[in-house]
Amino acid sequence: MITAEGGRAPDWWGRSIGLMVFFLGIALLIAVFFWANSLALVARPGEKLEVSHAIQFGVSVARLFVSGLVASWIAGRGAQLYAAANRALAGD
Repeated sequence: MITAEGGRAPDWWGRSIGLMVFFLGIALLIAVFFWANSLALVARPGEKLEVSHAIQFGVSVARLFVSGLVASWIAGRGAQLYAAANRALAGD
């Protein structure tokens, strides 16, 4: 639908999908923060720190980093979808 100014009206489907993807990314980021809070950073009193625990902790931190990166990428993509739905041009 073309408006009187020659531009197009905002794409409500695109806006809705963009907002849903954005909020999905934000929910995943919150989940990653809770997951980070549950990681055991040090050995408990009386417990010996073994190499296998250190490796397991390193893998957990790497997974946490990748999960946070992917969640922020999803949230950013949702924001870009929302913004693109607002910038529809008359020539499209």
